Amino acid sequence: MRRPFVIALVVGLFAFTAQKLVKVKLNEQVTIYVPETFTPMSQADMKMRYESYRIPLALYTDPQRVVDFGVNRSYSRWQASDLAMMADFYQASLLELYDRVTFIDKGIKEINGNSFAYFEFNSVVYPENEFQDSARKYTYLMYGISEGTTYVFNFTCDTYVQKDWQETAHEMMEAVKLKP
Repeated sequence: MRRPFVIALVVGLFAFTAQKLVKVKLNEQVTIYVPETFTPMSQADMKMRYESYRIPLALYTDPQRVVDFGVNRSYSRWQASDLAMMADFYQASLLELYDRVTFIDKGIKEINGNSFAYFEFNSVVYPENEFQDSARKYTYLMYGISEGTTYVFNFTCDTYVQKDWQETAHEMMEAVKLKP
């Protein structure tokens, strides 16, 4: 009698962590893959959870609103040949943005024919008063350049669900297609 319960439990846990990805073509330059359970974030949710003067190209969230994946673009002066310098600039910015950053991995890599600067890290933002908790996040960022536009791919979740989502974050990032 215990054996079917254990098998069902193992299958249930595997089903939770194995995410089927679906293709989303955002524009002529960018194609991403997101878990089929993700939905586009509403305008109201975007305004409440993310402060920005520029609307993201795409912003998705899981049903529990704990895991987010977004794509932003910036019309900057970076060229593809500047990628290493751009990576140094963005790394310095990340270190200033959070109270504590622990890098898991970082560097430059080629994905689907395009080079990306990437940062995988855990961050902590300490509370401003005793009534708040520290914000602890797992983040995987990638920066790519296409036709004078910098694209930022951002996967973020609370660290307490990092183990459930880290593999999916890698799969999503390895599937990004950006025209050079």
